[in-house]
Amino acid sequence: MEVLPQDVWLERCARRISEVEQGIDPDEARRLAREIMNFERTGAMPPEAAVEFVASEMRRPEHTRLERRNTPR
Repeated sequence: MEVLPQDVWLERCARRISEVEQGIDPDEARRLAREIMNFERTGAMPPEAAVEFVASEMRRPEHTRLERRNTPR
């Protein structure tokens, strides 16, 4: 898997968030992109896949909270 520079990852992630959540404020999309990048699991994914994963989890009626691990790996 290609490792993207952080700024490129964030830009692509924020762009995909804006596509999924139309009407979201661009600053809010960038803030959410940073949060998604900071999670171990989603930060390791391509940015578009990370957004799709979070969106699919949020659509589930009993979605679980996305939380940081207690201890780093």
